[in-house]
Amino acid sequence: MQAYIMEAIGSFFLVLVFGFTGDPLAVGLTLMALVYMGAQVSGAHYNPAVSFAFFLKRKLHAFDLLGYICAQLLGGFLAAVVIYFLANAVFYVEPPATSNLYQQAFSEVVFTFIFVMVMLLFSISASPPRSQLKGLVVGLTFAGMLMVSTSISGGVLNPAISWGTASLDFILGGNSYVHVLLYTLGPLTGGALAAFALSFMHPELEG
Repeated sequence: MQAYIMEAIGSFFLVLVFGFTGDPLAVGLTLMALVYMGAQVSGAHYNPAVSFAFFLKRKLHAFDLLGYICAQLLGGFLAAVVIYFLANAVFYVEPPATSNLYQQAFSEVVFTFIFVMVMLLFSISASPPRSQLKGLVVGLTFAGMLMVSTSISGGVLNPAISWGTASLDFILGGNSYVHVLLYTLGPLTGGALAAFALSFMHPELEG
């Protein structure tokens, strides 16, 4: 239960900072802090794409995968509620009009792939120096991927951000849910590719 609560808390603050600032560096630094907070509790996923990759690597059971994703989506939804309460405006994510669907999907897949690969490398390896650097490297990697992808796809790379905010927007009569498929399938595909790529490029980490 502690793991699920940690995932909800982490996702809540991640979406909260994302919604209030839209600043990739602020989001990345927040993720860095949250990783150090929750790494020993839940693994500090805060992202269904990360949890899905861990499931594919057999580091997470199917029941826990469901629990993690539900907690992450709940955290994202509660963050959207708080943003609405404090800012008196609905926060949701949508792709820019300057790119097409293929470019947006490519961006979400590729940059999530890089982020999840780093997350897996710094989580599965038992090397103490690597585990100590996990929060710093993961946070800065996510910030970097957001910086690159924001102008192409809107830079979400995390279905919890899209589902959480689109759910509240839908309740209030909005239609941002039309973008949920892009921000779900793209990151999940990137996470799956990262899990398979890790097996190919780092077979020493298998088992």
